[in-house]
Amino acid sequence: MSGLAALTERSLMDAARDGGLIFELVSPVAYLAGLTVALSGLVDTGSVSYAQYLVPAVVVQSMIFVALFTADRAARDHQFGLGKVLRALPIAAVAPVAGRMAATLMRGALVLLVAVLAGYAFGFRMSGGPGYGVAFVLMALFLCSAVALFADAVGSSTNSAQGATHLLFVPQLMLFFLSTGIAPEETFPGWLRPFVRNQPVSLVVETLRGLATGHVAAGNLAASLAWCSGMMLVFGAITLRMQRRR
Repeated sequence: MSGLAALTERSLMDAARDGGLIFELVSPVAYLAGLTVALSGLVDTGSVSYAQYLVPAVVVQSMIFVALFTADRAARDHQFGLGKVLRALPIAAVAPVAGRMAATLMRGALVLLVAVLAGYAFGFRMSGGPGYGVAFVLMALFLCSAVALFADAVGSSTNSAQGATHLLFVPQLMLFFLSTGIAPEETFPGWLRPFVRNQPVSLVVETLRGLATGHVAAGNLAASLAWCSGMMLVFGAITLRMQRRR
């Protein structure tokens, strides 16, 4: 087994042992069921069913949840001096980061499958065709990778696994609830709408909605790709630089 494969397996096993993987798998079903019951009769989504409207938002939230747990893994590795141990072995300095990212993408793909299957049970449909379906999956996993690199950078800079995770969860919940994920932009106060419309969660949610139906707005797609690409470049560079210094 290669060093990268071993580190990926280690990260996956850690997620399974501490219950993080179970939480990640249950959360999209819980979000979908809870928000559908609470809001389906209150939020006007026009001719679109609330399940069709909500599932892309649940997918985005699920991908962010999975990605943020990377902060916990990175903080634990930093706390236990994994980098120093690996320096004595013939393994590339970037291998720990690559292993955590590979494990995150595997978990993300599994959680994405659960979210979409649960969505189908509530009435969600991918009507855009196979090409748009593949693009839907790739966009969701691209977001997961981008946020994971950000979380890895935060986790690698602290010795507290719980502190790193808690630091990130509150802001992401605020972004989710102040987005077009659970309600249209028109339901928010006028002064707040520019933020709601242009923040990254809203942009990616709207992109996934378009990909699900085969009618994606080019502006939303371009903005989503720009946000994710920017995060990948900036936080990827920061994370790798921190890893090489250890």
